Amino acid sequence: MAEERLRLKDKVIIITGGAQGIGRAYALGMADEGAKLVVADINMDKAEATAKEIRAKGREALALKTDVSSPESTQEMAKKAVDRFARIDVLVNNAAILEKIRITRLPFYELDLNEWDRVMAANLKGTLLCCRAVFPQMKAQGRAITIIVVLLLGGVTLVCTGFSHNNL
Repeated sequence: MAEERLRLKDKVIIITGGAQGIGRAYALGMADEGAKLVVADINMDKAEATAKEIRAKGREALALKTDVSSPESTQEMAKKAVDRFARIDVLVNNAAILEKIRITRLPFYELDLNEWDRVMAANLKGTLLCCRAVFPQMKAQGRAITIIVVLLLGGVTLVCTGFSHNNL
């Protein structure tokens, strides 16, 4: 694709859960469109492998170990993204606990409450924490804000995009 026709040329995009699965696919696809990527994942080895693959395509990428259920970790993610790229244009909230959990295979009355709390901390609280971490920078940039929330429900993928204008 010609450089001038890249749809995401020089956009800085953070993808949580970006080291594997659909998050990795998002990262590679967005890199193909010219984006600068922050691959934020709890698995640093896989995050670095994905970032290395992006850099091999001639694009910029930063791998960060990020626990989306931790306010400190999500704040550090946003800070390091800004330190490296001086801006944040898009946040893709993709991190979630989905595989290898019993919660999806049991009736609600048999669920282990510790497992429930762990899933809710990553899948719901993590989305909130990541949005809160990047919002001040995005607002300071004085442009429309794009936050993408990816929800996987029973095999159905819903992508919700939020746009906010300068009147915040």
